[in-house]
Amino acid sequence: MGFTRRLAEYVHGFSSGPPLPPDVAERAKEMMVNAAAVALAAAAQPESRTITRFAQDMQGNGKCTIIGMGLRSSPVYAALANGTMVHLLDFDDEVAGRGIHPSGAVLPVVMALGEMNGSPGADVLAAYVLGCEVIAKLEGVGAAGWWSVQSKSLSSGAAGAIGAASAASAVLGLDVQQTENALGLACGAAGGGAGVLPTGARALQRGQAAMTGVLSGMLAQQGIAAPPGAMEAAGGWLDTHWGAGQAESEWADRFFSGLGNPYGVMDPGVTMKFYPCATASHTTVEALLQLMQQYQIQASDVASVHVSVAQEALNVLPYPTPANGAEAKACLSYIAAATLLHGHPLIDHFSDLAVQDSDVRQAMDRVTVEASETATLLIPNPSTVAVELTDGRILRHRAEYARGYPQLPLDREEMDAKFLYCSRYILPADHIEEAIDSFRGLEDIVNVTGMASVLGG
Repeated sequence: MGFTRRLAEYVHGFSSGPPLPPDVAERAKEMMVNAAAVALAAAAQPESRTITRFAQDMQGNGKCTIIGMGLRSSPVYAALANGTMVHLLDFDDEVAGRGIHPSGAVLPVVMALGEMNGSPGADVLAAYVLGCEVIAKLEGVGAAGWWSVQSKSLSSGAAGAIGAASAASAVLGLDVQQTENALGLACGAAGGGAGVLPTGARALQRGQAAMTGVLSGMLAQQGIAAPPGAMEAAGGWLDTHWGAGQAESEWADRFFSGLGNPYGVMDPGVTMKFYPCATASHTTVEALLQLMQQYQIQASDVASVHVSVAQEALNVLPYPTPANGAEAKACLSYIAAATLLHGHPLIDHFSDLAVQDSDVRQAMDRVTVEASETATLLIPNPSTVAVELTDGRILRHRAEYARGYPQLPLDREEMDAKFLYCSRYILPADHIEEAIDSFRGLEDIVNVTGMASVLGG
């Protein structure tokens, strides 16, 4: 049996299979809370307004909520807009150590199709877990070998469309043949790309993956067929992303035996970002904040800051000096300087205006960065920060993990606070509480239509 057919059978049987493990269900619901929060925060950004206007211009009328915009559109355009917004601020979840952002591709799919069809919450939750698992395993199956930092730039765009199509097939209740067609149709749009880090175009890849999933599932439901075995075909998805000849190799067996065993959201786990910037920088923020809090350091007390990270971190933090807010999210010297000046980095610290602030530019002059740490699979982003004070003292702290990493997870109160912070200007107070409670009680919701509407603002 070919790879695509095997995956189609797994997807088709998922909803009728064993119940989700309780810890997986709880983790998934927190991921959904987090993704909805950051999409609400992104609704105020110009890129979000632009893509919403695009949906309106395309006459994308329909039943599906565009998050934070008070508008509805077709499931295809709602998925495009919402997927883009989930990732736009670089504040969404990430499979730990792998650079995979599944929620931007999957949450918009299950919410749009669930809202359109009035699906039960339990079905929406199962489809969300399924889509995230397919993405995590497609990109993570070779993590000990072929997978590398270079592949991070492809991850959620390349595998996202396949995971999104899997989730769409589950929500729509497609049979095995229809599911194989949906997966095959999604392959053509599952390219990803490395040249857009960290601009809004990278966020658009998540939206495009979500849109592709919805489109592929709905067209397959209507009878559009894809070539049999599309994923394993010569020059197809597996050849492109795994390498020629891998469709029937041990990697394929590892992929299928690893599905749900364990779930990727549990092992290696998921980072719920505490800071709205590149995850590889978070241990630097953590180390600097520890020093500032322990020794009551003010920016005026600091003569210099020396940051040491692994080369793998600098590969995804490529900007020595940011030209705009998007680049600032991947500029370690800026992130360290902003932390020194403001403490906990916030969304507003990564605006174009904030980047031009003379105080932060002067603080950046006191920051030096070098790649002298060693990354491992267990500790992918170690960072040591040395702060030289104006009185001559030198204080050091090394952070192996940061708040929000699986090793230091955010508790429920912190997740609630993040949702409130992200949504406070978009949703009324009673809708904020209702949205959080709806996600956490998702299995008990008979029809998710009203739940999705609440997120419209």
